[in-house]
Amino acid sequence: MQEVLATGAIVLATVLTLVFLVPQIAKLIRTGDSAGVSTTWPALGVLSNIGWTGYLAHEALWASLVAPVGATAGYSVTMWALARTGRPLGPSLGRAAGFGAVLVATLLVGGWTALGVALGLSFGVMMAPSIWVAFRTPDPSGIAPGTWWLGLAEGLLWGFYGWHHADEGILTFAAIAIAGSVAMLLRYWVTRPAAAKAAT
Repeated sequence: MQEVLATGAIVLATVLTLVFLVPQIAKLIRTGDSAGVSTTWPALGVLSNIGWTGYLAHEALWASLVAPVGATAGYSVTMWALARTGRPLGPSLGRAAGFGAVLVATLLVGGWTALGVALGLSFGVMMAPSIWVAFRTPDPSGIAPGTWWLGLAEGLLWGFYGWHHADEGILTFAAIAIAGSVAMLLRYWVTRPAAAKAAT
């Protein structure tokens, strides 16, 4: 029964991973407003999900491979949507290249287990610029809350899947996804009354 639930969780988590960025991309394209949205976040997301693709293939967790492949595409489109709003991507691409070098070094020195834990922690590295920019922007109106609700649900499902397989990398990812999504949602909703007051 637990195996059936874990399979169901990974199927649903994969769907959520594939649509996670859709609200944010749609809002960027529709409004052109990127206030409070980090450009480093999707750049790191591309590199992180390339790493997850390799790790999950090595661990033969084939059912979960669709998620990072789709997420790599989603983060790439997010970068394109941010560029459309006039945001420069050069510095973020440089940070992503450095991040990729760290992941490669981790694999070479510590092997696949170390890479799995590093990838789990890497979601925290990815989330940090989003949280930093959102909390430093007085009115982070460009944030799409739908993306972070999906991120919260995704984190819970990946957490169950990681617990079932006793996979430290996936469990670390899930914990950070939950905490980061909650932080982004709180920041967005706390600033709404102030933004509405300023508009009147």
